[in-house]
Amino acid sequence: MKKQKIEVPILMYHQFKEDMNHVGNSIATYVTRKQFEWHLRTLKFLGYETITFRDLEKIGLENRFKKRYIILTVDDGYQDNYEILFPLLKKYQMKAVIYLVSDSYNRWDVEEYGVDKNPMMKEEQVREMIESGLVEFGGHTLHHCDFHVVGEKTARQEILENKKDLEEKYGISLTSFAYPYGHVTETAKKIVKEVGYRFAVSTSTGTGIITDDLYEMRRTSIDRTSVWRFLKRISGRYSVYKGKKWMRQQEK
Repeated sequence: MKKQKIEVPILMYHQFKEDMNHVGNSIATYVTRKQFEWHLRTLKFLGYETITFRDLEKIGLENRFKKRYIILTVDDGYQDNYEILFPLLKKYQMKAVIYLVSDSYNRWDVEEYGVDKNPMMKEEQVREMIESGLVEFGGHTLHHCDFHVVGEKTARQEILENKKDLEEKYGISLTSFAYPYGHVTETAKKIVKEVGYRFAVSTSTGTGIITDDLYEMRRTSIDRTSVWRFLKRISGRYSVYKGKKWMRQQEK
């Protein structure tokens, strides 16, 4: 059987800054408005079509290579997603998936690292994004908990209550989930399946092949990288290459 060499790229963003003068002491990965606009223009120029996980379901996993699809994901749901990301998505008519925590600010980073408090999006802003049809939302736990640390009871509460909170508040059905910190455990994965998610994304774990495990789909982190590195990371071969390296490490 011929080994799969390409996959639909799944990119991961976190924060968006107006420019380098507005970075503060953030420890999260970020891109500036200018950099992100260049990313979108480049994807357009290269013929990529941005899709969401609900779109992927409609297209069918077996048909995912018929066009040059790519999935843009954003973790946490910071205010800058509405102020910088959203206007650019509208300008270029491109889509993204945002994973929302239920906290009102980045409490986990403030308490752990003493960084600046960054507010999450307001309810009306999330609603506007939903109505645009350009943004799909997914779950990311109540308080951005670390599944490597918490027990099964807490993990279940964090996953289930976050899903119920978002679905009831916005009248939507969540399709996908993102593991905070990219920390995947078999317990968390089991709970994610049980509460009704159909996809889940990791960070630096997973084989890089979507259909190998729909609940540990590898993503590629995007930050203030060079032009060459960005072009390399959006290649359909990149996640497969990184996945192979990860698998070799697991075998040691």
